[in-house]
Amino acid sequence: MQNIPILNIYYLLCYAWGRVQEKDVTRVDTIGRLSSVQELLGKVLAGGVNHLFRRGIDRGYVERREELAGIRGRLAVSETAKRALRSRGRAACDFEELSIDILQNRILRTSLHRLLDQRAGLQRDVHRHVRSAYRRLGSVSRTRLTRNTFGQIQLGANRRLYHFLLSVCKLLYESSLVDENTGHMVFRDFRRDEATMWALFEDFVRGFYDREQNVYQVNPGGRRIRWAERGAETATDLERIPVMEADVILDSGTRRIILDTKYYQEALAHGRGAGNGKLDSNNLYQLLAYLRNRQATVPEGPRHEGILLYPQVRSKLRADIRLEGFRIQARTVDLDQEWQEIHQELMETVGLSGSTA
Repeated sequence: MQNIPILNIYYLLCYAWGRVQEKDVTRVDTIGRLSSVQELLGKVLAGGVNHLFRRGIDRGYVERREELAGIRGRLAVSETAKRALRSRGRAACDFEELSIDILQNRILRTSLHRLLDQRAGLQRDVHRHVRSAYRRLGSVSRTRLTRNTFGQIQLGANRRLYHFLLSVCKLLYESSLVDENTGHMVFRDFRRDEATMWALFEDFVRGFYDREQNVYQVNPGGRRIRWAERGAETATDLERIPVMEADVILDSGTRRIILDTKYYQEALAHGRGAGNGKLDSNNLYQLLAYLRNRQATVPEGPRHEGILLYPQVRSKLRADIRLEGFRIQARTVDLDQEWQEIHQELMETVGLSGSTA
């Protein structure tokens, strides 16, 4: 697959997570010098932690139990008696204390520790920044990370930087494993993982059009497409009918586009009888199903059209066909080029030029 530059991966992540405002947490001119995605995530995470301390790091009330000379909070009677503390004029007390030792900060510190613990190591400059951020969170406990840990965080909409940094932590978690021989943390380059990159590419494209233009409404009414005709013998059978959900729906007064992203090694199938290459039949069948059903269930407005969008691997793809009265285009975007050129390609894909936002 394409060897997407580290800087462009950074932009993809910012748009995919809807955090373009936070992209300046790390100086862009330093990112191009990084050699791996874990260095990118480490640099971003360390810079983000420093921003949090300047802006105001989250605090919360944490339960504490301490041995005190007086009474604070609730007296822990059994603990006080068990340790015969009263004979020494002391007592075990349970109380709440405002602290930065809360779950979101524990996730940050644990993720920084994982980076420091990785076997391959980091560039000296990145390692120094990660170690400094880790030490700034010295009063925060580390925690055991699982997939469920990230779902336990409750943050307000105004905590955009935290949302961004916790997304970094989740990606680090999903890209890491423990080496059974050494016990050290190792990271895989998620650019080599098709499933991860497919999801990232889809989220990036959706976030890009939501942010960078105002000609189209993005996913008006949601991405789900209703079946024009649906029926079954029983309610159980009805539940077996799959849901149709487009990647991106773009609506304007003059065009209605269903855009479906794909992330393959090859956009065209090459084989016996394929000539210069054919579009994947499954991709076309899926997009046609989307077009037929949305046209039937939301008929008001221009006739729908479809776009299949792939990352460019070897050569540029520009195909424009008509099937069943629907215009369908196949396009590639080269992610291994300057960001301004990626921006331009994506705008031109939907008939726009430059930024209209």
